[in-house]
Amino acid sequence: MTIDVRHGGLGDIDDVEPLWSSMLEHHRVLTGHELPMRRRDQSWVLRREEYVGWLEEGSGMLFLARSGDSAALAGYAFLRWHRSGSTWDFGPLIGEVESLAVAPSVRGGGVGMALLDACRGELRTRGIDFWSVDVVESNPAVRLYERAGFRPNYRKMFGRVDPPG
Repeated sequence: MTIDVRHGGLGDIDDVEPLWSSMLEHHRVLTGHELPMRRRDQSWVLRREEYVGWLEEGSGMLFLARSGDSAALAGYAFLRWHRSGSTWDFGPLIGEVESLAVAPSVRGGGVGMALLDACRGELRTRGIDFWSVDVVESNPAVRLYERAGFRPNYRKMFGRVDPPG
């Protein structure tokens, strides 16, 4: 399968909403019984606002993937870069894969890796040496990220301030 990845812009953001919603529902299946999740419409409004802000301030990039001759999006990734923080010396900036969504019908066909390769290339061009991604531990996509060279290093944990008795 041929996969074409290109940069997207502000005019492409609304095109990724169905893939965002699909990813949200995938996360709901994986962890929705453990943690409260936003409704689709609420979630998209918030995420869209972030994408627009990062694109407008020049701290992020949208990548769009199509497979074969299909006009439909096969997947997308949103990459952003920001200060690397005070603990680890990753250099002045670190990349972060904010979102990576692949249409269910083409998962396992190389779309995710093609998007990650495009993100990696952009970070190289910008002289950024490290990147990160957050992934639900039970998500099969963990294997994709491991193939791309990511390794577990930091665990983010969630809990209620007042846990049930």
